Amino acid sequence: MIKPLTIVGGGPVGLIFALLNKNIDVLVLESKSKKESEKDTRALALSNSSRFVLERIGVWDFLEPKITDIKSIHTSQKGTFGRTLMKAKEYNQEALGYIVAYGDLIKSLQDVINSIKKIKVLYNTKANQFLKKKDKATLLFDNNGNEQSVDLNLLILADGGNAKIRGLDIRRKTKSFNHSAIVTQVTSEVNHSNIAYERFTSMGPIALLPNLNNRFSLVWTGPTDEIVKLNKKNDKDFLIDLHEYFGDRVGKFTSCGNRITFPLNQSYIEQNLNKNIAVIGNSAQTMHPVAGQGLNTGIKDALVLSDCIYANDEVVQIELLLKKYNQLRYSETKALLNLTEFLVNFFSNNFIGLNKFRGIALTFLDLSPPIKKSFVRKMSFGK
Repeated sequence: MIKPLTIVGGGPVGLIFALLNKNIDVLVLESKSKKESEKDTRALALSNSSRFVLERIGVWDFLEPKITDIKSIHTSQKGTFGRTLMKAKEYNQEALGYIVAYGDLIKSLQDVINSIKKIKVLYNTKANQFLKKKDKATLLFDNNGNEQSVDLNLLILADGGNAKIRGLDIRRKTKSFNHSAIVTQVTSEVNHSNIAYERFTSMGPIALLPNLNNRFSLVWTGPTDEIVKLNKKNDKDFLIDLHEYFGDRVGKFTSCGNRITFPLNQSYIEQNLNKNIAVIGNSAQTMHPVAGQGLNTGIKDALVLSDCIYANDEVVQIELLLKKYNQLRYSETKALLNLTEFLVNFFSNNFIGLNKFRGIALTFLDLSPPIKKSFVRKMSFGK
């Protein structure tokens, strides 16, 4: 069995991976303070497959009171007749997905980790340099101003690609959509009734995700210059614009929380020449949020890598283990990246006649139960 493990990144994917390997000595290095992430109210979408992983590591029971079920997903396009409606009960599922705040997920993961002696998390810690001499690998890091080091067997990068670690030889392929997102919470005149809405507009996709206390988590994506203009507006004008683009399905929007914006890019690892470094989560790939699969893909990375570790004998060649992991994840990840890119391009173009075709496509999907079932299975379980 491989041991110990060092993880750079104490976000959801890094902590989930640590808990999947709780029988091994695990060191987690997180650049933020422990309390900083707990205050993050951004909405995260969890699939049914992610729920199974959270149940497996003993976190779901802690998290469940803070979860909002998605019972239905309503997809439509402004200005056309087409729409698709998917209901959990039609597929014998409790929910099509779940919404949770980033901070609530982190807090639940931390609470479970606190009871496990083999997992140690260092906060306010920055990974600085990776050193490799013959068969010995070392990571230098700064913990609260003190430089320290750890000898490595297997290093896992789960930092979202944000860490700048000298000595790594990782090549990424990045594509800009020239799009950005506005994320906030809004309330409306009509209760959400556990319905998630995906509305494709000339500005870009609008997602309204049901959240606690009958609030919606809003993710509005579009061309960066248009998103910047939207974000400069006061709450009243912003909500008027949101109603104009989204329509009347939930009535008028009555309040808006703090808004944050960020650019949207697609990236993936093109080449990793380091023989004892695995990359998971947003460190391995980032995708447009149109399909809501970013975190779920990262959790699947963590699960598959953990299974690869436990499938090996006492004596293990890390290079072969990582080769197996990369082979297992390549096809599924590539397919999701292609799907999200297709959705962005298909629903963001305003060529003459394309609006009508998209409306027909949504209607066709709604009238084709086998295709809908396949799509739901892909989004819920990655199959």
